[in-house]
Amino acid sequence: MKSRLAVPDAVFVKPLLFGLEKDSSPFELVFDIPARNALKLSERSEGIRSAFLSPIDYARHGAEYCLVPKICVASSLKSNTIQLFLNADVRNIERIAIDIRYTSEIILAKIIIAEKYRNQKTHHDLQFIPMMPDLDAMLAKADAALIVNDIPKFYSDIFSLDLVEEWNDLTDLPYVHGFWVSREEELIELEAQALITAKEQGVSLRKEIIHSVAQQKNISIAELERYLSLFTFEMGSVEEESLSEFMHYAFFYGVIGDIPDIRFFDISDENFLKN
Repeated sequence: MKSRLAVPDAVFVKPLLFGLEKDSSPFELVFDIPARNALKLSERSEGIRSAFLSPIDYARHGAEYCLVPKICVASSLKSNTIQLFLNADVRNIERIAIDIRYTSEIILAKIIIAEKYRNQKTHHDLQFIPMMPDLDAMLAKADAALIVNDIPKFYSDIFSLDLVEEWNDLTDLPYVHGFWVSREEELIELEAQALITAKEQGVSLRKEIIHSVAQQKNISIAELERYLSLFTFEMGSVEEESLSEFMHYAFFYGVIGDIPDIRFFDISDENFLKN
């Protein structure tokens, strides 16, 4: 029986999935929104043993989880993936309508506002209103609207902050959107290596992925090529530093009770190889 792998249907994840839908893959891919994927992994529901998780979903269960090494999705420049839209007449942000499909992005908005746009009123009275991502409806109920775009999308005539760009300005680090996670005893070497290989092949064959996804999502090849060029897929020391920084901010603002160690599967470790 194949291991079930929880995956978001976001364009920026596609280079990590190269070949994983083939019959030879050790995985069965299960697509859902990130918030539900995190819940399925934490509860071991629907047979989910591994998932692509955001930083805060990892941090909340860090004692249980390990990361697959060498893999993440990160970005530093404006891509309109995580946008905070503001009503034109707003001077103090008190109420934010939030995209309920996501978790880390909500914490990212909280950090950016507190660190870069805080005033006394905002600091004490900031409220979050969970909603589905409908920009007009969100801005009708709140001062600002947080929307996460799974595909390249551009809005006009409404002022917004790109929160990836804001995070990079605050920390001089890329924002880590997510990575592969599993429990230490529930991922075998074959599966870990399949994820690493998929990423390596997906990055090297990015043009093939762009042509395929452009057709599926009805996006122009040029637009998708520009969009994916803004993302990197290697978990290196800078990305690990960013993940640690995010968790420190989350702890400081009371989102998590402690700061977990960032633990990676060691695929050369004898105990891991025996699983």
